[in-house]
Amino acid sequence: MSPPASQGMTPQDRMYAAVSGATPDRVPYAPKIWIDLAANLLGEDMLEVIADPRRALEITARAAVELGLDGTRIFQLPPRRLERDATGQAVELDSRGRVLGRVDEAGGFATHLDDPRSVDPGDPFFSAWPWFRCSQEAFVRNYDDIAALAVPDASFWQGSGFRDITLEAMRKYGDRTALFGDLGSATVSFCIALRGMERTLYDFIDEPALVHALMDKGAAIAIAKARFLLGLGLRVLRLNDSAGTMTLISPALWREFVFPRFRDVAAAVKSIDPGARIYCHICGDLRPIANDLVEAGIDCIAPLDPLGGSTAGALRRLVGPRQALMGGIDTMSFLRSSAEEIALEARSCILEGGAQGAFVLGSGCALPRGSKRENIEAARDVALSTSYSKGGLVFAEIPPKETP
Repeated sequence: MSPPASQGMTPQDRMYAAVSGATPDRVPYAPKIWIDLAANLLGEDMLEVIADPRRALEITARAAVELGLDGTRIFQLPPRRLERDATGQAVELDSRGRVLGRVDEAGGFATHLDDPRSVDPGDPFFSAWPWFRCSQEAFVRNYDDIAALAVPDASFWQGSGFRDITLEAMRKYGDRTALFGDLGSATVSFCIALRGMERTLYDFIDEPALVHALMDKGAAIAIAKARFLLGLGLRVLRLNDSAGTMTLISPALWREFVFPRFRDVAAAVKSIDPGARIYCHICGDLRPIANDLVEAGIDCIAPLDPLGGSTAGALRRLVGPRQALMGGIDTMSFLRSSAEEIALEARSCILEGGAQGAFVLGSGCALPRGSKRENIEAARDVALSTSYSKGGLVFAEIPPKETP
């Protein structure tokens, strides 16, 4: 079923107004859909999608349009040669057809390398996508490895074909949904990708100077990616640090290590394009650092994960009425709730977080792969039923669904 038509602003204008802390015509809706759910919803073969950067980016944008979302992240995924072995397990092959390792199909599609020493920290392909390689050994072992990490610049992204791929998606879908650029992570999640979870947590105490050096390189990589994406005309960018949450580290550690890089990336983005907007993605509990994010220059705080206590209401009370917020709906509700239940949850999020605007209704993190389409649409219909009259929020009655 096609999404209902929406009067007033375009999706791009609506999203830009909301993430800028303004009041749009209605509440925009942008739950976090990744390639796995997009492939499921569109009936695409998962393995073929994650191996093809053009297809992966295209189906994410297409799913957003078909679902009637006001915005979605688009990803530049690495090209990989993938196939299934005799047991049916997905594996990645190198250019000579040798198996590099098995692919984590249940999680983030990273390749578990059989020989982690095969990774060259100086290869821009690796530093552009460290999340798609994993190993029991650290990829970055010392300061020399950090210094050797390449910073993929615009010429790398353009030479890899991503300029054309991204512009194609913008031309094809950009008038029907707002497309957000993705900077990856510069901080805790970046360190974990290169050093491992346990090592990174010990590093905060045992090797703080190494953490600072590694995060400086992560910030440089994110800023270079921002320059590329802004040059294409994207205006809203995401800075991720799923692991930089108070569920995992302390506010003191966050302020010492993460805050300076968030501030540097946000300042660099604005220096490149003063009209650009940047939103963060921090899972779990971010209440203790909510106002630090504002101070760092983050335009919009996301994803408001109620499972970690970061409800739309809790964050709104902390940061005030004009700081932009995005998210709020429990991710598991898209999987487990009925359409009626998730509609009530969506309405509650809007009342708590978006009574005066500066709010994007969305999900507390990426939607589960098995999320129900009817639940995604039910929350969308609640957002479509809203409007702002003289700054005040109004809900219209949602028309009943047509029975087939």
